[in-house]
Amino acid sequence: MPKSEHSAITKTSPKLRLINPPKALEDAEARHVKIVVFDDQNRVLAIKSKNRFVLPGGRVEWDDDDAEAAARREVFETANIALGLVKPVTVVKTKDRQNQSGQTLVFVGRMPGGGKISSEQRGNNRFMSKETFFETVGGQNLLVRSLVETAQRVLVSEEIKCEQEETAQTGREKYNIGSVF
Repeated sequence: MPKSEHSAITKTSPKLRLINPPKALEDAEARHVKIVVFDDQNRVLAIKSKNRFVLPGGRVEWDDDDAEAAARREVFETANIALGLVKPVTVVKTKDRQNQSGQTLVFVGRMPGGGKISSEQRGNNRFMSKETFFETVGGQNLLVRSLVETAQRVLVSEEIKCEQEETAQTGREKYNIGSVF
């Protein structure tokens, strides 16, 4: 969709509602994305914008394949990080100043192990412990706190699932190679 067809979702809107059914995530037609990015030490990526730190995110552009592609692009554009695992977390429904409904699809992602933010991006972006991040964005922002905590649970759950699948596959390969029946 062209940018001109989008109305901005304001951060000051008191009309926020968190929804989480899996079907809603699949069917979400999001105008915006946010992504909680963790490094290998479970620190949160914070992007400096207008003299404050926020989660990376932005609009879903007309040339993005889908909302996940938009989330990956936003992280790459702002912090020069190509993400590994990315999973949807939830949808936040909002209303803008013109009372137009909108949706922000929230993702979680993991920076591949050992990666670092480039020196040119380091001044505006940094990884912070969750506690430092919450203090920086304001401890009273319960929505952000809830999103980050939920995102971490989703990420850990997905990583455990992937490890279990890899272990099962290795076991099948190991014990089926020499089978003679």
